[in-house]
Amino acid sequence: MEAIILCGGSGWRLKPDIWVPKPKLKINNETLISYQVNWLKKHGMNKIVLATNITDLIDDTSVTYSIEQRKLGTGGAVKKAAEQVEDERVYVMNVDDIVFYDPKKLYEYANSGAAILVAKPALPFGRVLTEDTYVTEFAQKPQLDFHVSTGHYVFETSVIKRYFPDEGDMELKTLPKLADARLIRAYKYDGEWLTINTMKELLNVRERLRKHNLKQQQHAASQRKDGGEKKHEQR
Repeated sequence: MEAIILCGGSGWRLKPDIWVPKPKLKINNETLISYQVNWLKKHGMNKIVLATNITDLIDDTSVTYSIEQRKLGTGGAVKKAAEQVEDERVYVMNVDDIVFYDPKKLYEYANSGAAILVAKPALPFGRVLTEDTYVTEFAQKPQLDFHVSTGHYVFETSVIKRYFPDEGDMELKTLPKLADARLIRAYKYDGEWLTINTMKELLNVRERLRKHNLKQQQHAASQRKDGGEKKHEQR
């Protein structure tokens, strides 16, 4: 399986707190791009193309670059990067959208030409319910009852060649056409979805991933302990 990471963002909304390109943001002990590359590798992606305008994002010789001399938009960036893809299908994702699932599920789901991972967003504010000017209930950041894109997709390369622009954003120029042609399926994801657009969100991602990694380490230690006890019983 092959993947394209869209990672040309400069992270200007994080300034003046952070002045590094978004893919190079520090996420605890690694950069954001390193985290995403390692996540894809862990799930069996054997070729990863970085669609970007920066050439030194990661010290990993296994990844390849698709360098934009000028801004092509998300659609143009995917189309250019797909020139390096050899498979008939490719996983495409934004560098700043973090999810916790097996991307092979979306890869296998794209049997009509394309697939998009969707989730129900949480309201960024607390909800206040009222009746006759009196407050009746407070709800802290409730989940909204509709789906949005999580920034993770799968496209057949034939779809990319036919529907993607040389320049322009796929959200405006491609996805509506795929929907009209009934070529794109929605895979509903109910897990945690993290994104980074502000300093507050960056701090939240660092904390959530720290806890997630700690939970994984505890689970792995528990499995090793259980395995050791079973071997001891067998003896």
